[in-house]
Amino acid sequence: MRVVVGTGRSGDSKEAEIDCHLGMMTRFAARAMSGSDAAPTITMILRSAASLPVKALLQTRDDLARAGVSARVVLAKIEPDAELKQLYACLCQLRPLRPARELLRWAHNPRLLDAHEQVTLGSSMCWSGDAMRRDADKRNALALFDENAPDTAQLGRLSFEALWLASIDVPQRRLTAPSAVVKPSGAFEAEAVLAASPLQPSAQGWPLVRH
Repeated sequence: MRVVVGTGRSGDSKEAEIDCHLGMMTRFAARAMSGSDAAPTITMILRSAASLPVKALLQTRDDLARAGVSARVVLAKIEPDAELKQLYACLCQLRPLRPARELLRWAHNPRLLDAHEQVTLGSSMCWSGDAMRRDADKRNALALFDENAPDTAQLGRLSFEALWLASIDVPQRRLTAPSAVVKPSGAFEAEAVLAASPLQPSAQGWPLVRH
């Protein structure tokens, strides 16, 4: 089943999209619980922790945890701070005892931001939104949900893995420290540059992820 949802400035459109995310995650949790999906993993490429798929993940995390579902996320922005910490806590609940570098990464290189937001759920469910660099109020009107698209989901997972390798670790202090404790932006940018490994693959030729 493929669903196309408008995502303009209308509150009704956003409510419709979040309902689609909630429905798909709930159905995926049921599939994982029944053992009918051999890959009970969610991957997310998102503009920020305030993106709508995160809201759905937070609301369904108990069902997902009971079903043994884990999740990994790449973010274009690591603000807002409070939402980032909520997302990290959720990822830790789904995959306990894993270090942050295995759960969450930051697409700090601006050349990576042309990738589209996307979510894959297991072997055949996926969602595609707008480019990560585009402001939320200037997004195009298409959000594509598909619950029976194994080929598209496989391409999504491959794209996620490529972007994951090209991204950097999120500084641990941003994930666990109180929200009020924030370094000046210059110091933070310097820390981000130091966090990037010289072995990271080049962003040159990064494939756009629009299904």
